[in-house]
Amino acid sequence: MSPRRSGRTAPCDPADAAVRLRHAESFLIVADLVLDQSDDQVLSLTSVAASLAVLAGIAATDAACCAALGRRARGQNHDEAMMLVRTIVPGGQAMARDLGRVLALKDDAQYGVLTVSPERARASVGWARRLAAAAREVVAPTGAGRGVGGP
Repeated sequence: MSPRRSGRTAPCDPADAAVRLRHAESFLIVADLVLDQSDDQVLSLTSVAASLAVLAGIAATDAACCAALGRRARGQNHDEAMMLVRTIVPGGQAMARDLGRVLALKDDAQYGVLTVSPERARASVGWARRLAAAAREVVAPTGAGRGVGGP
């Protein structure tokens, strides 16, 4: 009997954590800008904002995983990614829960034929914002997050 596979991961370091945290924060900045324009009746900007929230959430959890574990999920299996995030101490359980929430929107926001409602878009940005805040807490002690968002 072969050992159980633990999912596809890739090694990463504190510098990678800092880059992924900057990505998360950049996605959130653009998501906020898009949400401010989401009352446009022609465009589906709420779906765009939700897509950006998904990207921000993934980037934030990558940052936290790199800083705390030295590896990040690289497979297509969202459950494996959430299991990896759940092992982060402190805050992994809450981060996994929020990651699951943003990933649940991924298909509708990025590939769906319906427009994400304004309420769901705002909620997704909120979940991604919590993930970025949690990632900052994990990344900062390693020193990798210093200077994120700064000059």
